[in-house]
Amino acid sequence: MKRKHLQVINTFIYAFLIGILLTSCNKEEGFGGNSHIKGKLIEKVYNDDYSLLLFEQAAKNEEVFIVFGNNEYLGDDVNTNFNGNFEFKYLHPGNYQVFYYSDDTLSAYDENKEVILNIELEKNETNDIGELYIIKSIDYDEGNAIIRGRVFLINYLNSTQWPNLIVKDTSLAQEQEVYISYENHIYYDDRIRTQFDGTFAFTNLIKGHYKIFLYSENPTGATEDIVISKEIDIINELEDIDLGDIYIMKL
Repeated sequence: MKRKHLQVINTFIYAFLIGILLTSCNKEEGFGGNSHIKGKLIEKVYNDDYSLLLFEQAAKNEEVFIVFGNNEYLGDDVNTNFNGNFEFKYLHPGNYQVFYYSDDTLSAYDENKEVILNIELEKNETNDIGELYIIKSIDYDEGNAIIRGRVFLINYLNSTQWPNLIVKDTSLAQEQEVYISYENHIYYDDRIRTQFDGTFAFTNLIKGHYKIFLYSENPTGATEDIVISKEIDIINELEDIDLGDIYIMKL
């Protein structure tokens, strides 16, 4: 009986030790292993309604997050370097979630969404998930292009009337309001005044279609002003467009 009892105890101890050994060999997801996950974030920058891709660049100093296994809490986070690269080092084999935040192009409230990647990591593996894209948008006045011009007033003699108006002189239009609208915006985006020499300049513009307009008095004497407009496409980021001289009328 004693011998049988000892055999049972020895079997139990052996099973217990095997269990400990297996547990130690099958580490849960997390740090302490020799596997790595790395990748690169590329920033795709659009205009405000995502209708036009303006440029792509490395996404610098963006946060990337990792979750270990089926955990509900965050495991760690890193920031991309100046080249957009990131890496999670010294991981055990297992299942991981890597995620980051990007603009939600379908949201009307400028919200962000999670971009999630599920990764199965092997022992001693470096899993390069390659280039990932983060979407961002900027306003029309966050660029580097310029639209400029100069406005003149055509002045008529008060003693003359339409259709026999006689020009008195032409002068620089000082403090004249000039408007700009971008793409399909319903209302104008900005309004500036001309300088003492009649010049104006809209700066820091992004690529896209613009309308520049201003109001002129109606030479027929009608109450409603005439709209003088110019439509321009900025194609290059550093473009400097000179509209030249624009004439409006003053009765």
